[in-house]
Amino acid sequence: MTEDRMPAGKLIRPLIALACLLWFALPVPAASKKGAKRTLAFAAEMAQVGSWHEATFRWNSVLSQDGDNAHLHNNLAVAAEALGNWDEAAAYYKQALKLETDNFHIQENQRRFLIFLERLRRHADGEETAPERLVTVSGGGAKRKGKTFQVTVGLPMPPRLKLEGDESILIIDFLADETRFLDINREMVRFLRSAFRNRTAHEILDIVPPPAVPEQTIEDLLANTEFWKHLHREYGADLIVSGVLGFDREDISGYRDVDVVSPTTGQKVRQTRFVEQERFSYHIEVFFIDGKTGKLLYRDKLQRSAIIRGTQNDPITTFFDLSDTISAEVLAIVTTQIRSDTRRVFKY
Repeated sequence: MTEDRMPAGKLIRPLIALACLLWFALPVPAASKKGAKRTLAFAAEMAQVGSWHEATFRWNSVLSQDGDNAHLHNNLAVAAEALGNWDEAAAYYKQALKLETDNFHIQENQRRFLIFLERLRRHADGEETAPERLVTVSGGGAKRKGKTFQVTVGLPMPPRLKLEGDESILIIDFLADETRFLDINREMVRFLRSAFRNRTAHEILDIVPPPAVPEQTIEDLLANTEFWKHLHREYGADLIVSGVLGFDREDISGYRDVDVVSPTTGQKVRQTRFVEQERFSYHIEVFFIDGKTGKLLYRDKLQRSAIIRGTQNDPITTFFDLSDTISAEVLAIVTTQIRSDTRRVFKY
């Protein structure tokens, strides 16, 4: 009579499977936890210095072993923002809040992210970027859970005009009101040429003197496609920049309530005194014209003002100071601008 025997292969395979199940059921070794903590500490250092690719790699390596860690999902969302990956950031924030609905830091990060997305949408549509619309996130009774630190992220705002990057730009005269104290046309052309040359990769055509614009109304000038195409043929300008410019100076001296320090008591007291001061008003409407077709591509209107003590202020200095405040907005039409914002990142 023969004895029934199980083949060796059939016996070994179940034993291996059982051993694997027991292995994964065991607690994570202390050495692994220490390794993860060192990895997270290094990732935090990389985030603080803006090395987001490196930080992302480290956080992902820990996430593969701890997929339900809301803090890691939050950190990866912040990194995705810094790298310009909006869809990834949205997905990570959604998962982080799913895991910890009441975490204030995650809620606040997502709220600021949604505000940025709204600003990005308005920017792309050519709308005003302020004031912001109210943005709320899900969850109530938020708690400040987890140890965090603040980081600054640079969020790229794409240009409003999508150009190839190698276009030649010609900045010509503006329709400008004459002033008795400053040639604002000459100074604006000089300022814009310098700004575009220093902060963009485009070729800036340095035509001296800058071509003058016809004496027409604004709308007639914009409709004068033959004039713009002539500039393209004459100077090889792919993009032409012009517009309307105004700069005014007004004496607004008068009696004002001012705070002064009493020489007797050393305390602040309010007194009515005659104050000499001037108001400088500045407005610019800038046009971007396609040289080949003569058609308007984009227009934007900006205004600034400044009140300065005294009546002998230098108008040139004030003009350039106010021009500096609008330069980023003008450049944002043709170049990517970085908008800085803050986020909270978890240490572990």
